[in-house]
Amino acid sequence: MHWRDIGIDRMLIRKFIGQSSLLFSALAVTLFAFGWVRVWVVKLLDMGQFQTILEQFRDYEKFAPIEFDALFTYSGRVGMTFDEPIVILCTVVWCIARGSDVVSGELGRGTLEMLLSQPVSRARFMLSHAVVSIGGLVALCLALWAGMGVGVHATTLTEVVPPPSVRVPFFGFELPLTDDAPVEQSFPMSDRVDLRTYSSSVFQLFAFGFFLLGLSACFSSLDRYRWRTIGAVMTVYVIQLIMYGLGKAAESLSFLQSMSFFNCYKPQRMTSLVRDGDLWSPWNLSVPIEDGWLPPLGYPLLLIALGLVCYGVALVVFTRRDLPAPL
Repeated sequence: MHWRDIGIDRMLIRKFIGQSSLLFSALAVTLFAFGWVRVWVVKLLDMGQFQTILEQFRDYEKFAPIEFDALFTYSGRVGMTFDEPIVILCTVVWCIARGSDVVSGELGRGTLEMLLSQPVSRARFMLSHAVVSIGGLVALCLALWAGMGVGVHATTLTEVVPPPSVRVPFFGFELPLTDDAPVEQSFPMSDRVDLRTYSSSVFQLFAFGFFLLGLSACFSSLDRYRWRTIGAVMTVYVIQLIMYGLGKAAESLSFLQSMSFFNCYKPQRMTSLVRDGDLWSPWNLSVPIEDGWLPPLGYPLLLIALGLVCYGVALVVFTRRDLPAPL
């Protein structure tokens, strides 16, 4: 394989965009709408009531992505969007659908031999496929962020401000200073939620999807049937998810958590690192986070590195394997 063979092909780019446009459109609309609605739902539950409810489930805090205290703020509750099953599902669907289609998908449709009969190297074919898949993943992550942005700027919050009071020493109760009734104040959510806080969470979602793209492409390069590729990737996904869950549930099995790639997906943890307007805390690459062994930026970079390794294996296997005859 010569270095000149590494490049993209416009004809292939157009073909792959056409193949994935329907799936991409559906997922982008879903993520944008969900991000908007998810932010709007945050205001429906009173902050005080929300805190009271969560206090009843302190024993299950270890199963949550972050400490409950971080969820008592609007910023923390909005940031939970990145851990919602719909967001994860849409990302997984795109990545596995596109990654599994690289080789085994084209082989199953009987189109790979025809495409490679053109003056296109296998490396250019795979790279063109990766460009469309990664570009779509970036656009999906931005669609979710954009939906959250519209929701933040379109949502108005209402809080009840009690009259001024003083706390009586030794007795532990508040003594009102006036007879005024509590006052309702309305203000835009953007006064309490800074969208820039979630830039690292968006990057975390991209890194998570990039790894799945690479893993799916790797399995696709080894097989000729797309359904087997999807089954193999989903098997790895489920096993890793079970390992992560068991590692969080039982202290004796905590080592399983560190062996799962889900342990590198920490969007809410990164959001909680933003304090006092320091937006660069989640992008730190020198100081490990309090409950981890890598700095904040190390986790998504590790996922991206694993994805690149998978893509590299896929490229080597695909360029060296003998393609089976079409069925």
